[in-house]
Amino acid sequence: MRIAVGGLNKNQMEAAIKAADPTAEVTVTNDMTGAQLIKQGKVDYYFGACNSGGGAAISILIGLVGYPKCCTVCKNGATPKADEIKKFVDEGKVVFGMTVDTIDLTVPILIDALKSK
Repeated sequence: MRIAVGGLNKNQMEAAIKAADPTAEVTVTNDMTGAQLIKQGKVDYYFGACNSGGGAAISILIGLVGYPKCCTVCKNGATPKADEIKKFVDEGKVVFGMTVDTIDLTVPILIDALKSK
């Protein structure tokens, strides 16, 4: 699994991905490069974090990759829900936004959903 990471707290996101799946290839980057990597097929997924989970986390990707491929898996003030995340993965989403304060909770659920795809 190849994942590009952008947005806020990139190092925390990378560590959470590696903890959930030590075999994952993680590229720490920015939104613009992350979008290019997705479009070129050089990564499979993009994870981004910001304070709301849907603004700076994935807004550039929505514009460059397309809204149908993007989603917010955990919004501000919420806790991640495994069934909702699995639904997004099953729908073919490849860009995932989350809040910075839920990275450690959301990433393992998201990785499990992606592995079971």
